Amino acid sequence: MIDTALQKIGLTEGEIRVYEALLTLGSSTSGKITKHSRISGSKVYEVLDRLMTKGLATYVTKNGVKYFEAAHPRKLMDYLVEKQQEIEKEKSAIEKIMPQLIAKQESSPKSEAKIFTGWEGMKTANEDIIQTLKKGEEWLSMGLTSQPKLWEAYFTRRQEARAKKGIKQRHLVNEKYKTLYEQRKHLPHTEFRFLPESFE
Repeated sequence: MIDTALQKIGLTEGEIRVYEALLTLGSSTSGKITKHSRISGSKVYEVLDRLMTKGLATYVTKNGVKYFEAAHPRKLMDYLVEKQQEIEKEKSAIEKIMPQLIAKQESSPKSEAKIFTGWEGMKTANEDIIQTLKKGEEWLSMGLTSQPKLWEAYFTRRQEARAKKGIKQRHLVNEKYKTLYEQRKHLPHTEFRFLPESFE
């Protein structure tokens, strides 16, 4: 659970192992940290440097030897605040150049069709359609099989955005999967048609 949480905030596997070693060992030399974390001696200093840059580790020198230790765990919250501030700066920078990026894309030659693959591709395709279509235009879709719960939740949210924008959609789905209909029948500009269950 700890490893997963630390990984989600952006720490690498090596950083997590060294950070946990520091928490367990307290003030220690690089040799002890290497042994406990099972990170090679040639890499452990690099990992320690990254942790110190993030404010998660410190060191003191005693008789010419460096002793490393973890900063207080609450520094993780400071790290997240700084990370969020950096994200906001990056977001602001992208927003400033967004009109230029859109202009470049709109002026480029358009393909007849686009192919998207995988979960991220599915999300990109949906975002692309919702951004491109205008109020009153129509979106035709066909889905013959079930989809993971994660997908259903995501696509239902995006369908709400689509309906709010005034884009019409007609779905063609298998009768076995009327859950999609139940989730979306309340949305305006939405129409469902069903295929027989035998049609897979």
